[in-house]
Amino acid sequence: MSFALIALLALMAPQQVRIIADAPENSRVETPPEVAAYTDPFYSRAARDKKIEGTVTVEAAVDEKGSVTVSRTVKSLGYGLDENALAALRQWKFCPALRGETPINAVVQIDIDFKLTSLPPSEFDDTKEAGLSRPMVVNRVEPQYTDAARAARIGGTVVLQTVVKAEGTAKVVKIVRPLPYGLTENAIRAIEQWTFTPAKENGRAIPVSILAEVDFKLEGRFSRVSPACPFLAPER
Repeated sequence: MSFALIALLALMAPQQVRIIADAPENSRVETPPEVAAYTDPFYSRAARDKKIEGTVTVEAAVDEKGSVTVSRTVKSLGYGLDENALAALRQWKFCPALRGETPINAVVQIDIDFKLTSLPPSEFDDTKEAGLSRPMVVNRVEPQYTDAARAARIGGTVVLQTVVKAEGTAKVVKIVRPLPYGLTENAIRAIEQWTFTPAKENGRAIPVSILAEVDFKLEGRFSRVSPACPFLAPER
């Protein structure tokens, strides 16, 4: 396993979700909601210059489908980090709270950490999440199955937080959902060879963060870029 992949996997440490004990919605909660997968927030240049670190805490509701609705910011860091935290949170995936085996609504506080040593490097400061203007794939390189994955009949989707730069090239900054037997490495290798028509703001090309999904299917394989990702069990 390459050093770069180990570094990206190290960023998968779980973010914290704390249930609000006195919220009426939580009186029936037996199992609190959990973060299924998350994208890293980006630093702002102002915060990096002042070496700001810490945690933005957001109060939110997680519904029975795992969708999150933000109600307020409980703890702020300023310097643009609050806005970057919320932009990242919109792409997070949650497992809903449970009563027995039934998904239910819950009110939670979500901690979003900013650490200079672990978040995307300074070249990606102030990168925005893809919005109405999304990059479009111009040229793609198909990822290759590995012999080990084929022998084990492993398939599924690798999900990668990827920055599409203003010049249309791609850089993977976080593994959101991996697959074993070398498929994650091959997905990264393929994505970073793709070229895009970049996103634009006021007519100017800008770097944006997307969730890139790379699908591995034993019957046939294909890749796509999507603003969301289905966290399904690997195919066998």
